[in-house]
Parts: sequence; C-alpha cells; structure tokens
Amino acid sequence: MIQKEYPYRLWKLGFDFKRYAEVIFKNKINCAGSRPFYFMIGHSYELILKSFLLTKGIELKTLKKNKYGHNLLNLFKLAMKYKKFQEILGIKEIESNVDLLNTYYKDKDHEYIGAEIMFVKHPIVLFEDFDILSDVCEKTCEAFIL
Repeated sequence: MIQKEYPYRLWKLGFDFKRYAEVIFKNKINCAGSRPFYFMIGHSYELILKSFLLTKGIELKTLKKNKYGHNLLNLFKLAMKYKKFQEILGIKEIESNVDLLNTYYKDKDHEYIGAEIMFVKHPIVLFEDFDILSDVCEKTCEAFIL
C-alpha cells in the first residue's frame, strides 16, 4: 500500500520536470528541440499521469510494467476511464498531442541515439496541455490526501 502523500509527491516531481523543460525552452538551450527537452516534458507527463492513477487505486508496480511503463498514451487512456479526465475541455486534442509525444518517448530512444528528427507539437502546446492535465491531477492528489 502506498503512503497517502505519495501521489501528490509524484505529481510535484512531474511539475518540477516540466519547469526544467521550460528552462530549456526559454533559454533556447540546444534550440529547445533537443533530446533533454523531450525527456523532461515526456517524463513530466508520465509522472503526473501516474500520480493521478495511483489515487484511483492502481498499484505502482502495475504502472511500471510493460503495458504502461513509459507509454504515455496507455497511461492517458487508462486515466480516460475516469470521469475527471473525460470532462476535460479539449481532451481529444490533448490525447492526440500525447500520442505524438509518445511516439518518441515510450521506447526511450530519444535518451540515446534514436530518432534524429522529432515531429512533435510546439513546446508551448505541450506546456499548455500539461498544465490542463496537471491541474486535474493536482486536485485529485490533494483530495486523496484528505
């Protein structure tokens, strides 16, 4: 059994990774199209989605296994089974953006050599989508603690 505050701490860590991605983007480090940027933003999505799913009683070991693991789209689809996610304005567009990011993130190829060119939405779109999802995840984690 996980500690009550663990999902919130995981959400907070995901939010921190998003802030690091913003630093890379705002300071034009490696033109913000860099592997470190996509690692940071992809990892931030992974952590907040897992934080939400933990509050729904899904065990961490389940979320770490092959079907989910680093697969952002599978994590997102699992979260979509819950009303809080289904009601998010523009959720289908967010899902398609997550799917595109997942193409590069799920196998973690971008951390090594992997794809040389990444066709992902502009970082601003990824930040905006993250903020929408993060808001729902944060509120769910806070309610879980109480």
